[in-house]
Amino acid sequence: DNSAVSASLQEQAVEEPEEADYADTDMVRVSIVMETASTVGAGFATEDIAHNNAAMSYRAGLVKEQSGVQAKIEKATGEKLDVVWNLTLAANIISANVAYGEIETIKAVDGVQDVVLEAKYEPCVVEKEEVSTPNTATSSHMIGTPAAYAAGYTGTGSRVAIIDTGLDMDHQSFSAAGYEYSMALQAAKADMTLDNWMEHIGALTVQEIEKVLPLMNVKERVPNVTGADLYKNTKVPFGYNYIDNQSAYVDHDRDQQGGHGSHVAGIAAANRYIHNADGTFSEAVHSVGAVGVAPDAQLVIMKVFGINGGAYDADYLAAIEDAIILGCDSVNLSLGSAYPGFRRSATYEALFASFADSDIVMTISAGNSGHWAAAAQHAAPGYLYADDVSM
Repeated sequence: DNSAVSASLQEQAVEEPEEADYADTDMVRVSIVMETASTVGAGFATEDIAHNNAAMSYRAGLVKEQSGVQAKIEKATGEKLDVVWNLTLAANIISANVAYGEIETIKAVDGVQDVVLEAKYEPCVVEKEEVSTPNTATSSHMIGTPAAYAAGYTGTGSRVAIIDTGLDMDHQSFSAAGYEYSMALQAAKADMTLDNWMEHIGALTVQEIEKVLPLMNVKERVPNVTGADLYKNTKVPFGYNYIDNQSAYVDHDRDQQGGHGSHVAGIAAANRYIHNADGTFSEAVHSVGAVGVAPDAQLVIMKVFGINGGAYDADYLAAIEDAIILGCDSVNLSLGSAYPGFRRSATYEALFASFADSDIVMTISAGNSGHWAAAAQHAAPGYLYADDVSM
């Protein structure tokens, strides 16, 4: 479920999200794409972009420009625009809820390049009655992690963003105690205190979040949110629910979206050490049979499936932009849909392809909720020869 979509996807056929038979008065979520390039699209590197004054100045100009375009849209439609997100970092998009019949009017507004319907995604959750035995202790050998560990690479100092259903905050594999124990061992080898080591490796802290928070989409949606609200612990230094727009919970205990986020986070960064009930620590690979590929990495949890349902395109893109501001090294998304093949619009497909040239590693699950043969049974003539069949 963690297989990456390569940049070569942009060369294949891309399907626009299928437009259902909407009435003009039906409300739909759309991305209003601006003509001006986004901050990243203008050539600014994603690495440390929050501290790039020129990049942030350019971005501020886009915010001002969007405000002007919004005013023009409202004048043209005679309605106040129901804006969900103003995206200006990775994309230059106003995400809004509009009446379907207003789309052509909005397209004609000066400064608007296009208006595309946003796809909505649901988490891919499979219910199983039987209990499966974790096998991540052996699967890591298949991808060469022992060689990485031997060279000293265990994820220390890395930040991995998981854009999914959230995280089981009480799970033994994500405990702050287990993470800090591993960091303390490394600090001792470097003849440092734990605090000095955490600063040395550049661990994400509440203070750093506070500094960049004014630049984040989270702050736009919830103006009174603080770094302390978003900071959970040393292992999970950031957590926010982008669907329900609150920071109080980022787990999946209060909704029906499933534990897929914990599953993915465990593959990426389940701790090397388990904090036992008697206060001791044991190696996770032996005691619980599960350890992450980068067990010493920090987890940035961005919940995009919640009480209010699943994510639209701009919802997860808002999270991606915040992950860039937070200096995440990699971002993982698992976005499922019943459509076999490409579901994103050409606009979003091109946007994701552009991340291949950035300083951030973007991985997106290719999907494993079905198989091609079953879909082909109900396909239209010629489906077998399409470029984007779900294999």
